[in-house]
Amino acid sequence: MKHVAVLFSLAATLALPLRAGAACSRPIVVPASSLGKMMTVNEASGEVGGVYPELLRERGRRAGCEFVFPVVPRARAEAMLRQGDADLMVGAVQVPERDEWGRYVPMIGTEWMLISTDPDPPRSTEEMLARRGIRLNVVRSYNYGPAYLALLARLDKQGKLEYVKDPQTIARKMGIGRADYAFMPSNTFAGTLEELGLRESLGARVHYTRLAGIPASTSGVYISRRTPPADAAQLAALLEQLSRDGELLHRTRKFFTPAEMSSSFPLPRSR
Repeated sequence: MKHVAVLFSLAATLALPLRAGAACSRPIVVPASSLGKMMTVNEASGEVGGVYPELLRERGRRAGCEFVFPVVPRARAEAMLRQGDADLMVGAVQVPERDEWGRYVPMIGTEWMLISTDPDPPRSTEEMLARRGIRLNVVRSYNYGPAYLALLARLDKQGKLEYVKDPQTIARKMGIGRADYAFMPSNTFAGTLEELGLRESLGARVHYTRLAGIPASTSGVYISRRTPPADAAQLAALLEQLSRDGELLHRTRKFFTPAEMSSSFPLPRSR
């Protein structure tokens, strides 16, 4: 009987929220925009899905937190967290500007790729700057850190840079030869191709190339500093547990080939 009592006690412990006695005080707002399979948005219905929403909903039920996903442009998502109108920004790279308004929780390692149909693409930032007559398309609100922004500034001065509103625009332009290169996570672009029905056509011609001169980083979630402290602590505990168990990367890998997942890798075990 003592053994049975221990088992019941263990089961009850596992069923508790991440922070005992804590539950979120209100619905947690997570602005939604297309991030490939990480976050999908049905433009017709406004329905939000993908790996991040699924995991947040699942873990939220255990922790006593409800998540809502208003559909907004990616640039608007960042503004919402700065202003305290939203709580989480997922699929984000840590940069100093964001650290001013948010607490960062790394989830996976990331190394963005140069994406093109070019059989001999540039393999370094210097080689890219030296190429003539090229067009790099980037999503306006994406920020991969200082080296990335410095490259964009130099390409812009050379007249080689075009900003667009989302990955779908880049994929469509690349499909008709109006964009030579893109730079983003490989799985984000692959997921966009599938969403547009281009994975078997354009996807078969796409190359994902590491670009020397821009270092690898991490991808994670920002928690707004304006989120109530108790809620922020609960969310941090939920995200840190999700990061440790590797489920985010595990689920994402189910959708993609190794080449399409070349941007993503586990965080060091020592964390």
